[in-house]
Amino acid sequence: MIKPSYKRTAGSVALGVSVLALLYGATRLSRLLFERPTSVATVSPSPTGTARTAPEATAEANIFQVIAADGQVDAYRDGRWVAVQKGDLLSLQDIVRTTPGASAVLRLGAATEIDLREKVEIRLDKLTAAGAIVDLRRGKVVARVGASGDNLEITARQTRTVNEGPAHFVVMAGENGRVSVASTGGRARFAAGGKTVTLTEGTQTRAEDHQAPDDPEKIPEEVLLTVVWPASERHGEQAALKGRASATSLVTVNGDAVAVGADGAFAATVSLKEGDNPIQVAAESLTGGTRTASKTLIRPSTRPPKLAPGRGPLWKKN
Repeated sequence: MIKPSYKRTAGSVALGVSVLALLYGATRLSRLLFERPTSVATVSPSPTGTARTAPEATAEANIFQVIAADGQVDAYRDGRWVAVQKGDLLSLQDIVRTTPGASAVLRLGAATEIDLREKVEIRLDKLTAAGAIVDLRRGKVVARVGASGDNLEITARQTRTVNEGPAHFVVMAGENGRVSVASTGGRARFAAGGKTVTLTEGTQTRAEDHQAPDDPEKIPEEVLLTVVWPASERHGEQAALKGRASATSLVTVNGDAVAVGADGAFAATVSLKEGDNPIQVAAESLTGGTRTASKTLIRPSTRPPKLAPGRGPLWKKN
């Protein structure tokens, strides 16, 4: 009678184990189907703590390219200035300058270029997949951004100019600390002194040294230039002249730049040699328009005239 009882007990245990196994499997299946966590892609931070993607890291190894050079164009590297020409490649942190009468065009991306006018000095700060940053130390540059995905930032004396989509804009850093900006196509933002303004096509603005920018105004159609000349005949070694132009204009007297005040007033002193002294005053607007005024100042000779002895008698007999 003992054996049948043992068989019934063993069967009950086997059935219980089977039920438990089924319940455990169902629970695991339910968790897999309904409680699976959403996978999240992670990016390892760089040593500085900023996340960096592979395309950005690769783009930072890119370099600027000189696609045009007219006249003497130099790059400062390894402690000295070296001449560069069309086709040369420039590294980040290079400083590029154009000498008087020279110009250059740098390519910063597939659809981004900057024209360097004469007497420009600019540092190449950064080039990534997100865009380029350059620091304008002096002179005037013209920027062209042709693609909506390209970004260009031009810093100059604690100011910042950036494009908003495709844009064509001008930035000039004057010798007196003033930074002037104009948009000839598209939109650009200009920030200085804690204030940011947006320039639409056909507008310009400026910021005095460490000051907030003026509200944008329409670019004048004509170049302003008036000159108050000294008297035509001068007996001294120097002559002073004064005049007025737009505050955003570049004014030169016989090719030498002169400071223009916030109200547009300027003054200059020119050296005079004996005889005729041609003087030319030129004003170039932010967008490239020019106007000139000229006058010749005469400095009489201070030397006595040369006397040649005559060969005839000193007087004639009557």
